[in-house]
Amino acid sequence: MSGLYQAFRSNGAPTFYEAMHTAVEADIVEAGLIFCFVILTFSFFVVLPGIRGNERIFAFIRITLSLWVGAVILVSNFAMTWESGKVVTETKYKAGTGKEVHAEVGVQIGLRGINVTLKGEPEQQLNETINYNEHFSWEWRQGRLGFGPFAGRFQQEYRAAQFRGLPLPILWAAEYFTFDGEGIRWGRFYRQAGWYSHIVLWFAFPLWILTNILFFVLLRYGAYMLAMTGAAMVTANIIWATLRNVNELVIPFTAEHMIEFTFGGSFYACLITGLGCIVLGALVFFMDLRYPQHIALFFNVDIIQDSEEVQVEKEEPVMKPKKEDEDSDEEEDKNYQDAGSPDTGEASGAAGGRPPLRTPSVGSHDGNPDDDIYIAFGDDAQERRPARGFTQRMTKRFQKPRRRPPPSPPGEHGVVDPLYDNNFFPTNDDIYANNAFEMEDVTPLAN
Repeated sequence: MSGLYQAFRSNGAPTFYEAMHTAVEADIVEAGLIFCFVILTFSFFVVLPGIRGNERIFAFIRITLSLWVGAVILVSNFAMTWESGKVVTETKYKAGTGKEVHAEVGVQIGLRGINVTLKGEPEQQLNETINYNEHFSWEWRQGRLGFGPFAGRFQQEYRAAQFRGLPLPILWAAEYFTFDGEGIRWGRFYRQAGWYSHIVLWFAFPLWILTNILFFVLLRYGAYMLAMTGAAMVTANIIWATLRNVNELVIPFTAEHMIEFTFGGSFYACLITGLGCIVLGALVFFMDLRYPQHIALFFNVDIIQDSEEVQVEKEEPVMKPKKEDEDSDEEEDKNYQDAGSPDTGEASGAAGGRPPLRTPSVGSHDGNPDDDIYIAFGDDAQERRPARGFTQRMTKRFQKPRRRPPPSPPGEHGVVDPLYDNNFFPTNDDIYANNAFEMEDVTPLAN
C-alpha cells in the first residue's frame, strides 16, 4: 500500500520521532526570551525605511540600545551562566559497574540553580551514548536539614536523581551544593546571592520601562531612570560577587583534574551593560544641560516642553523708562497749574498734585471709542507673566522681596495730596483743564 501519507512509515505504523536532548547552554526559558526580543527588534527595524533623513539613524541607535538593555536584564535573570566551570577527565561512570569513561564534566551556576552536563569524548562508549544534562533548582526556600519532605527543593531533587541512577560525576558535582554545616555552605550562600540579585534585577526592569517612557516626555528624568537602571544592574553583580560563598568552591575528580569556577557570560553582560547605562545616563543629562537642542533632535522630542520652566526662570520683567514717565508727569502738572478753574479762580494744582481721572463704568461710553483713553490712576499696564512653577516659587521664597516704593506722605502745612484724599472728586472743569480742552458748550458735572 502506497500513498501520500505513507512517507516515513513502515508496516503502517505511526511515524517515530527520536528524542531531542537539550544541551545545558540551550536553556528553554533563556532561548524563549532571546527569541521574543529578536522579534521585537526585527519588527522595529522593518519600520525604519519609512523614516527620513538622519532620524532613521537616530531611531536605529535608540531601538538597538533600548532593546539590548531590556534583553540583558531579563535573560541574565533567568540564565544559568553567572558562573561556569568544566574539566575533561577519566571518571567513574555509574555505581556498581566499576567502569570508567573519558568525558567532559561541566557545571553552570545561575541565580535559580545549577546545570550539570556530562558528555563523553567520544559520545559512544560502553555501548551507549554518554550525553547528559541535569538541572537542580534551589528557588527559593532553604528548608530543613536532610533530604526529607520538608527539606529544600535542591535536596529533594538531588535525592530523586540518586533514585533514578544518574551517573556518578553528575551526583558528585551536585552533592557539593547540598552541604549545609560548619563553614561548608556553598548551596546556602549561592541561593542567598541569587535571591537578592534576582530581586534587584526585577527592580531594574520597571526602571527600564520608565526610561523608555520618560525619554519621550522629559529627557532629564529619562536620564535619571537610565542611570538608576544601570545602578540596579551593577548592584546585582556586587551582591552576587559578595554573597555567593565565603570559601571558593572547587570540585575535584582527580588530583590533577578539578572544576574551578569563574564568572560567566551573564555576569559580565549584566556588569558591562549596567556601567554603560550609568555612563549614557550621565551623558544625556549633560547634553540636556549644555546642548538641549542637539539631544532633543536625537530623541525627536519637542524642546519647548522640557525647557519651558528654564525659560521662565530667565525671563526678566518688562520695566518702563523712568525718564519719559517723569517728563510726561511734569508736563501734565504744569499744564494743569497754568489752566486754572474758571468758576472759582483757583488753580487746580493747589491741591499739590494731579487729580486722578474718573474711569467710566463698563458700557457707559455708548460706543464712543474716545472713552477708551481714560485709564485709572495708578494702574500699570504690564504684561502678564506666565504662571510660576515649583522652581520659581522656591526661588521667590528665598529671594529678597522686590516692592515698589510707597507714595510720598502728605505734605506739610496741612496740604493733603489728592492720592490720599478719598473724598476728592474732580469736576468737569478739572478734567478738561488737565487735558487743555476748552470749556465751551460743556454741561457741568455735579460735585
